[in-house]
Amino acid sequence: MLAPSQLRVGFGAVFTVLLVLAVGYDVKQRRIPNALVVATIALGITFALLTVGAARGALSAAEGAAVGLALWLPWWWFGMMGAGDVKFFAAAAVWLGPRGALGAALITALLGGLIGIGWLAARAIARRKTGGAASTAADSGAEGRATFTLPYGVAMALGLGVAAWIPLIR
Repeated sequence: MLAPSQLRVGFGAVFTVLLVLAVGYDVKQRRIPNALVVATIALGITFALLTVGAARGALSAAEGAAVGLALWLPWWWFGMMGAGDVKFFAAAAVWLGPRGALGAALITALLGGLIGIGWLAARAIARRKTGGAASTAADSGAEGRATFTLPYGVAMALGLGVAAWIPLIR
């Protein structure tokens, strides 16, 4: 996706900023705002149209979003992931096209597993330090949920970024 042309590098920088913003929101608020999703889609469509032409760019953008949505929507449907994560991945997949979306999803799943293991370890350590109080807070209070829910947008942003900047992965 991001070959060394000034236009592509400029858009690549914008894409990276969007990913960083998504991570920041997800870590701090455990949500990715719709405004960021809409901006990501709009800029992604613009990128696709300007870099590969109107017909091919529109098709690639639509296919990327469809693949991204199809891959992650079932996880939201079964309550395993937030809607913001799914929407953001689909929006960012507009930038990558269908093949890039598949590569990004694979990287995301791998990184998500690693992050999940780390998150569980951190939760276990917190439980030991508080004598089990952390699990009670995580199950019953909003503050506990914010502390112990996994911000999967981090794994998604990393997967999307790797797929965008390392074209051999696609």
